[in-house]
Amino acid sequence: MNRRAIPEFEMSESGPAHLRLQGILAMPFMDSLTRDPQRLQPHYHGFFQMFLLHGEATVMHDFQEFTTKGSTLVILSPGQVHSARPGKHLQGTTISFTQEFFDDRAAPPSKLFDFPFFFPAEAKPWLTVPAADPFRISETFAELQEEFDAGMPGAADVLRATLHVLLVRVNRLYAQAHPQRDVSRAAQLVRQFHLAVEHRFREEHSLPAYARALGVTANYLNDTVREQTGHAAGEIIRQRRLLDAKRLLSHADLSISEIGYHLGFQDPSYFSRFFRRYAGTTPAEFRLEIREKYQRNPQ
Repeated sequence: MNRRAIPEFEMSESGPAHLRLQGILAMPFMDSLTRDPQRLQPHYHGFFQMFLLHGEATVMHDFQEFTTKGSTLVILSPGQVHSARPGKHLQGTTISFTQEFFDDRAAPPSKLFDFPFFFPAEAKPWLTVPAADPFRISETFAELQEEFDAGMPGAADVLRATLHVLLVRVNRLYAQAHPQRDVSRAAQLVRQFHLAVEHRFREEHSLPAYARALGVTANYLNDTVREQTGHAAGEIIRQRRLLDAKRLLSHADLSISEIGYHLGFQDPSYFSRFFRRYAGTTPAEFRLEIREKYQRNPQ
């Protein structure tokens, strides 16, 4: 299967639009397949996703196939190829969210990368949820679905807090299921790269510098990251800088030039060109649009 030919899908259009625009979606698993049958085929996302399945399904996760029974939690990082073919009477819930939504106003590094099941060195981030569910995984999924569907004022804050609770509970289950992990060199390198970018993206923008820090050549790092994630290593660095720029433009009381300097751009005009090229709009236009959106849809 040609990795580059696999499509990237956006979030399904379901539920309150003002919450989806902020980067969070909760929906019944089967609804997404009914709305868009193409999701039965291998694809990937640019956001994080977790789905809790009850019943039988054949799931492909980064080209490894397995069959679910009982309750199974599947964890997806951006770029991971997956598909699911449901069996009879399959039920479940899907939670999709962006790093931007999870981080909100928090300064980097993101706490998302504290969880070992995102961009894992271990290649099997799916978990069987015990029947008694001592970690309350099913309960927390249900809380997220209920809060999302209601879409009441303050829902984004409640969803963000509940999502963090879910990740902590999943981490307990993950630690129990994976006390020791056999790690491939490629998977470990990609996780180390993501962590390095998360901690150094404001100061270090050069792929060769990351490669030197990780003890590999820039070409090897780029090839490995592309093979594992579907994206060039340089693109991951750029997208992390762009995400931070959007966060600061949305929340910080700084001028556009000050934000550019804060992100390591010595020339404000270069920051504007960078932002326009990769975001499709100028920093000023983005700031105006995002603030008008929040005024129209107060949370």
